[in-house]
Order: sequence, then structure tokens, then C-alpha cells
Amino acid sequence: MSDFIKYDYASMDVAYDEMKRISDNVLAQLDVLQQEARKVLAFNGDYVLNYDAKAQVVRDGVTELNDKTLTRSNDLAEKFADYQATDKRLGAM
Repeated sequence: MSDFIKYDYASMDVAYDEMKRISDNVLAQLDVLQQEARKVLAFNGDYVLNYDAKAQVVRDGVTELNDKTLTRSNDLAEKFADYQATDKRLGAM
């Protein structure tokens, strides 16, 4: 078993789907921010508050993406450590 690393493909698929969904949301919000920025430059009025609100949505999306990525990374590291421990136990037999 030491020559092979088992992957939890279901978990990796879930991680990919979550990251894809969140990334798509971030990109959509960036498109909206670009439109809002044009309004800010043109009018410099109430659009500043709207821009700040939209920018916060993007920051929240990036934070969520980072949190999900970290969680999945920790999950995979934990599973890898379990596999290594199993290899050691099997090798000692």
C-alpha cells in the first residue's frame, strides 16, 4: 500500500463543485462591480455606497472560497495521515 495513495474522490468532487459555485458567484459580482464603478466615476453620488456594498459581497465570496478550500485541504491532509498510519501498522506486521 505504501506505493499507492488512496484519494477520497467524492470529497474532492464536492470540493471542486463548491469552489466552482463560489468562483462563479465571485465573477458575477465582479461584473456587477465593474458596472457600478462606471457609475461612481460618472456621478460620484449615492453610487459610492452601492459600490462599497457590492465590494463587500465580493470580499465575502473570496473569504468563503478560502474557508472551503482550507477545510477541504485539512480533510485531505487528515485522510493522508490516516493512510500513512495504516501503512506503518501493516509494515510492522
